[in-house]
Amino acid sequence: MSKKDKKQIRVLDYIVDLLRRYESGEVGDSMKQQLDSWTPDITDMKRYPMDEQKATVARSKVSRHVATHIRHNQKGRTIRPMWRNRYQRYAAIAAIVLLLGGGAWMAYRGNLFQLGTNLMADAHKAWTTDDKHRTTLSLPDGTVVQVNADSRFEIVLATFNKQKREVWLTGEAFFDVAKNPEKPFIIHTGRMQTTVRGTSFNVKAYPQLSEYVVSVRSGKVEVSEGAHTYGLLTHNKQLAYNTANRTVQITESNWEDAAGWTKGRLVLNGAGVEELRLRLRQQFGAEVTCKGGALAGQRITGTFDPSSKLTDVMTTIATIYNIHYSIKKNHIIITSLSTK
Repeated sequence: MSKKDKKQIRVLDYIVDLLRRYESGEVGDSMKQQLDSWTPDITDMKRYPMDEQKATVARSKVSRHVATHIRHNQKGRTIRPMWRNRYQRYAAIAAIVLLLGGGAWMAYRGNLFQLGTNLMADAHKAWTTDDKHRTTLSLPDGTVVQVNADSRFEIVLATFNKQKREVWLTGEAFFDVAKNPEKPFIIHTGRMQTTVRGTSFNVKAYPQLSEYVVSVRSGKVEVSEGAHTYGLLTHNKQLAYNTANRTVQITESNWEDAAGWTKGRLVLNGAGVEELRLRLRQQFGAEVTCKGGALAGQRITGTFDPSSKLTDVMTTIATIYNIHYSIKKNHIIITSLSTK
């Protein structure tokens, strides 16, 4: 793959993620304004005449596909009219591009890449970790962020530490935020915001886990959704927001367990099957398959030190939760004892 191809893939990946964050309200005002004012230049396509009936049919097919995609990804949420219109506009253009091909696509693609390249150049700095690696970041204001595996962390360079300090997180991170009462530090995770002035805490916001959890070591942490505040947390307080039924629970919880991953510990605190899969992949690079309803509905709890082996973890889980397991080439097969 050429360097040009790799660059185009990076730009397309960025555009897809940017449009997702735009719809979720996760982009800053400056970026939102640029996206709202962007209109693809398709004047060059006039040089490629086509049958109108064929174009109408193509537009209809692509629009239906996009509408289905929207419904699937939004899980019942209402889509803003402007965003729906934007999708329909792209769908119509895509239909023409697919039919005309060649020079028309090159004209549109060039315009799209230019938008993505411009926004990438002046808008943000992002770090992405894979399922085996973590990273520690020092931000311009002195804040230190430890980013867990399978995560993405982003700041807007042009506005960070001006009037406020905004960052975006998908996944998990531990924050040690530099104190500055005049400039709030705001973490965006989907629909939720966590706001502090100077404190340390852990945020878990993996989309596949359907929950958002904040656990506080020190200071005060405010968790909100839009104008609604869910809670003000202090030392050893934890807020868990269920994204499926939108319920909130605030409890006492040891912050060291929530941030155990920063010390290499594996901590399962009422974990479901999806979190078990995630944690075993992060800790050991192992994949998990559950068969015959094994562990369905179970909430798994256990703490393992950094020296624990995969077999140690699985033997403990098997004993407590009445399952059988086998490991072959780092692939774990879990079955209930009744179906062994």
